[in-house]
Amino acid sequence: MSGPSARPRRGLVLGARNRLSGLDRRSLGVTDVVAHSVAVMAPCAAGATIPMLVMEAGASLVWSVLGAVVLAGLVAIVLREFASRMAAPGGLYTFAAKGLGPVGGIVTAIAMVLGYGALGVFALSQSAFFTLSLLGRDHPSSIEVGLAVIVLGAAIAATLVRGIRLSSRVGLITEAVAVTVVLAAIAVLLTRHSASLDPASIVAAPSSVGSLCVGIAIATCGLIGFESATTVSVEAQRPLRVVPAAIIVSLFLGALVVLIATVAQAAGTSVLAAVSALSDGNFDVMADSVGAGWVVPIINVGIIASFVACTLATTTSLARTLMSLAREGIVDHRLGRTRPRFKTPAVAILASVAVMSVVAAGAAMFGGSAEAVRSSMAATPSIGFITAYIVVGIACPLFLRRTGESRPGITVIAVTATGLFGAVLVVFVVISFGTDRAGGVIAALCWYVVSAVGALALWRARPWVVARVGIHETPVRADVWRGHRRPEDATLAGPRHSGPT
Repeated sequence: MSGPSARPRRGLVLGARNRLSGLDRRSLGVTDVVAHSVAVMAPCAAGATIPMLVMEAGASLVWSVLGAVVLAGLVAIVLREFASRMAAPGGLYTFAAKGLGPVGGIVTAIAMVLGYGALGVFALSQSAFFTLSLLGRDHPSSIEVGLAVIVLGAAIAATLVRGIRLSSRVGLITEAVAVTVVLAAIAVLLTRHSASLDPASIVAAPSSVGSLCVGIAIATCGLIGFESATTVSVEAQRPLRVVPAAIIVSLFLGALVVLIATVAQAAGTSVLAAVSALSDGNFDVMADSVGAGWVVPIINVGIIASFVACTLATTTSLARTLMSLAREGIVDHRLGRTRPRFKTPAVAILASVAVMSVVAAGAAMFGGSAEAVRSSMAATPSIGFITAYIVVGIACPLFLRRTGESRPGITVIAVTATGLFGAVLVVFVVISFGTDRAGGVIAALCWYVVSAVGALALWRARPWVVARVGIHETPVRADVWRGHRRPEDATLAGPRHSGPT
């Protein structure tokens, strides 16, 4: 018998799992995804620290932050093109690989690990510093800071291992508390010092192009993280719609808080001095500025909450980036394992927190004062993320050309973002030598050199592994057949490639 039913049609075969199996797929709503990105940005902590760092660099406060917001907005538009077409925990490095090939993917992955890792170290160290200040240790010893880092790191790791939904809700609550507290404090400061405010200082022009570039690079540290929604795309509901929206919404919310804090501090030296005093742990000055000593600990709690939320979300993104690299065979395959019960990349989480805790504790013990450590640490994540933004900006027009969706508008936006961020990065690195930021800049450059040597060695030893960089989520049977029960695949660690296939 011949006919249509005599022979089954051959087509796309859906498996029970894919190379990214093991995560808690489709468990995060749009609020959770946006909260994750906002937590990485830590706008309240950024509002309390970034303006001070910009002023110390001699840059124009408001114009630097506005410049960073505009450039980040251009990058967000570029990232939407990728995020609306694929879900990948590798985030930006997967996007770059799709446009530029394996070299672009590896370069971006190196930059992302640097950015998320350095930002996590910065947030963890500041969490420890402010926590000790809240406990009455205004001038803690290096040993005390190191112990506080280890205790906070252990608590953060325990929270992250227990599931993405728990960690995202904790981050949402803590960041909401931080936003409320810090904005209320700024309102009190503006009201109390309204007579001494100088609106003209808000629009004061930058002194030079070089100082403006340095200011934009430092201000970018207060905005990086809006793209981190891409790293939880596998766990997001309707990721091709939710993640692009989360990128834009989180940037808007984070930038709004940072801009309010920046304008308030630029409007009057009294407000700037008060917030800077809190950042330095000088509670007496802050208490005098607010007019009530009991308010200061509450403000301190808000900043601690913001830094803790940032550490949680940053580690989440870093762990999923490492998991994706492990599943591809780029790093140790054990980093790709996930827990069957909680569906989290537990090995990558524990490894990330352990390294960040050691670096943060070491910096506190041997890196000098809290002010010097803060200034140096703020430079490193900026270099990492700006590098990633530049590579993805180059990759976007090439990716759209390959898919037959190239458009002049998005090409112009991508080229503009790439060119401006490239100029900012070069000027920032050159000028930062000889300043307090030199340690962070040198550390970033050393990371790039060491990672490039490792990537080259991997390419020569296992070229077939590097050539396939850029995995993203593909459909499984459970996506189209509700009666299919997904197997427990949480211990998947990715294939161990023994040769080209």
